[in-house]
Amino acid sequence: MAAPLLPQPEVSVIIPALNERENLELLLPALHDTLARLDIAAEVLIVDGGSTDGTANTASALGAKVVKQLERGYGGALIAGFKDARASLFITMDADLSHRPLFIQEFWARRNEADVLIASRYVPGGSAEMSVFRRALSRILNVVYSWVLRLPLHDLSSGFRMYRKDTLAGLALQSRDFDVQEEILINVYNRGWRILEVPFRYMPRRVGRSHVRLFRFGWAYLRTLERMLRLRYSAIRGAKMSASADSQCSMAARGPRT
Repeated sequence: MAAPLLPQPEVSVIIPALNERENLELLLPALHDTLARLDIAAEVLIVDGGSTDGTANTASALGAKVVKQLERGYGGALIAGFKDARASLFITMDADLSHRPLFIQEFWARRNEADVLIASRYVPGGSAEMSVFRRALSRILNVVYSWVLRLPLHDLSSGFRMYRKDTLAGLALQSRDFDVQEEILINVYNRGWRILEVPFRYMPRRVGRSHVRLFRFGWAYLRTLERMLRLRYSAIRGAKMSASADSQCSMAARGPRT
């Protein structure tokens, strides 16, 4: 007998998790409550990176689908989630309660304003509760990336986002660490999709220690900047070559001056 068809969700919420059982016990009920109040047909995917604290069992018991992460790092978790998600809209968020589910109301209300929505700490109205050192490092990295890559965005490293599924179609992501966030935005921007930053208040994790190691985090971003530059400027060079070719064709069509 064939398995029953599951109803098609409107939104897939993708949450990478590694030993986040205690946080999921708080996050998932709040998330389900928010989705229910918005009357959204949704699926919640917990992408488990090999937890040993019962994260997978807790997620299943609280109504989420557990997806096994096959590739390393945060990038590997997102790739697994994107592959398994069934909805036309994806929301990515952290498991540690730094991304409060209530903010999904903002995403849902503004879902038709852009193809990618970013919960942004660094636009007017946004803020971040974190240590002075971590805030400074995050700001510096975002300013450098935005300026060097010529991206008109303020918070490229925020992991709390809503994507239209089409924006991610065909992406061959190379990053497997947190720099996957920038790689996705570069690809999306190069393809001409609309990106909107929505003011957001970032909160510290509720339970446990962060999986981000600050020096490793910063070094990974700087180390991959050259590759991000090649990715970004390949599109710029392509656009210039196309414009030049169009100009030459236009001149040829007009014929020589007399």
